[in-house]
Amino acid sequence: MLKTIRAKMLLGFGLMLTAVLSLLGYFLYAEVKGTVIPLTQEFSQEVLRARSAGLGNLFRGYLNDMRILSRDAVFRGGDMAAIQRELAHRMLGINPDYEMVFFADAQGQYVGSIGATGQVADRGYFKAIMVEGQDQVISEPVVSRATGATVFVVAAAVTDDQGQRVGLVAATVLLDTLSEIAGTIGIGEHGFGWVMDHQGLLIAHPNDQLRMRLNLLHAGAQGYQGLEEIAQTLARGEGGVGTYRRPDGTLFATIYNPIPNTPNWGLGVSLQETELMGRAYGLMRALLWGMAAVMAAVLVLVFVVSGRIAAPVRQLAQGVAYVSSGHLDQRLEVRTGDEIQALAEDFNRMTQNLKDHIRDLARVTAEKARVDGELRAANRIQASMLPRLFPPYPDIANLDLYATMEPAKEVGGDFYDFYPLDDRRLCFCIGDVSGKGVPAALFMVIGMTILKNLVRQGQPLGEVFVQANNLLCSENDMFITAFMGILDATTGELEYVSAGHNPPLLARAGGDFAYLDTPIHLFLGGMEGVGYHSSRLTLSAGDVLFLYTDGLTEAQDARGAFFTGPRMVAAINALPERQVRELIGSMREAVAQFVQEAPAADDLTMLALTITAG
Repeated sequence: MLKTIRAKMLLGFGLMLTAVLSLLGYFLYAEVKGTVIPLTQEFSQEVLRARSAGLGNLFRGYLNDMRILSRDAVFRGGDMAAIQRELAHRMLGINPDYEMVFFADAQGQYVGSIGATGQVADRGYFKAIMVEGQDQVISEPVVSRATGATVFVVAAAVTDDQGQRVGLVAATVLLDTLSEIAGTIGIGEHGFGWVMDHQGLLIAHPNDQLRMRLNLLHAGAQGYQGLEEIAQTLARGEGGVGTYRRPDGTLFATIYNPIPNTPNWGLGVSLQETELMGRAYGLMRALLWGMAAVMAAVLVLVFVVSGRIAAPVRQLAQGVAYVSSGHLDQRLEVRTGDEIQALAEDFNRMTQNLKDHIRDLARVTAEKARVDGELRAANRIQASMLPRLFPPYPDIANLDLYATMEPAKEVGGDFYDFYPLDDRRLCFCIGDVSGKGVPAALFMVIGMTILKNLVRQGQPLGEVFVQANNLLCSENDMFITAFMGILDATTGELEYVSAGHNPPLLARAGGDFAYLDTPIHLFLGGMEGVGYHSSRLTLSAGDVLFLYTDGLTEAQDARGAFFTGPRMVAAINALPERQVRELIGSMREAVAQFVQEAPAADDLTMLALTITAG
């Protein structure tokens, strides 16, 4: 019955392809429904997160403007007449978003850049800065006492030379300006942006009939369905996607996200639900119709081309076998004008792509080798920056010191340093930069350099850390924990200060190691204006001081268990040898035995020093 290739292919291939395409159509439909629609929502959320971050950066810019103004000597001086002249002068070149810039003294009396004066002591932002001690504030919407317009206030504390708060400097931004900015944020052709404060009040919206009048947390009372749930989620500081129905029955999809650097305000973008999901639904319909058309066309094409398939198939099989044996330069020459030729051309492209991939892989491998070489060079450079001559200064009598630093990666963020201040005194320090790799190593170099320069200027040790902290706070997202000491080797007097670093261990002559009583201070680079105070003690002959970074106590074995502080104290007290070089070597062995084959999770740095007899 089915004696011809055409008949067999028409029946067998046609039925099989019909079944395959039917199943494929079903799975593709399910995949689009389960993946494309969620991806559409997720993409929209990502777009809004980026817009929220951009709006947050705008508010951060407002805060930075006020912080810069708060450091102006005129404002810090408190002369209201001079301040008013300075405000009028500053207003000429300041951000056009600001309606007015003003200064309020400690009693709440203010003068503004547009000549306005008055009293703001009862304002929430004034109390937040002058009573509660906040450094910067963005207020909720208020009615300006200078112009009567609805604004929000961006304010920063002003302190005098003694650090006492003498008032605040602030700017007012019209809510109309915020609405204009939110109005430029949209998704789709008809999407519109809006902003809600932490109490649910709609403070920015293209429709001025809703702005400052509609509270989203109580929108149900005004005929909105589903909007209260969106507002409740946003008030909790969470983003998401939701739908609501207006009083006229129109269904809207809403993407919403908190705005950074604001008092828990939220940004939302709303558009009709069909506009957001219409393309996904259209894709599913087109997919179903497309699969049906393909199935019909395949049945016709199988009948037409089945008689021409057998010969080219054999030719194709022979060519593929030759290429599969390793001859990637071989090209298949099939000229049938149908799918067989297309398959041959695709196979030719595949072999070319494979050749290109092999070539690219060789290039990438060479590039990786180059980068590895550069990182090894960086490791050598970093190691050369740390002092490595031990004992370090034979001219300083009665002192022995030894230190090591082992980075977790090719370069690290831990460091140690020591250098003589004169023929009796030695300055030493140890530190740990947050983060790993090249960025941490670069920040480590900056921190080492700043500390060394400040110490060698002869400033008190506490002041050295104050100035170093202020310098390291400038536009960075890393910080340094550090411990520094200045030891008089002749008297044994030690002055030291710690900035958030692990407390050292001290063993008096013949005694056990115990934690050194170290006052707690904030790490360097965390916040400007932090105070640091040094402590003192006297070391005697035979006393040993042991410094380390958290790479010691937080070393992990293969199960994730930490070495811990108690295990460190027990291990060091169990050592029979108190010579500094041998002590550090033994502690390295103790850590190595604990972690076994587990890779290092953090840099490991140790420094030990002792006062020797005679």
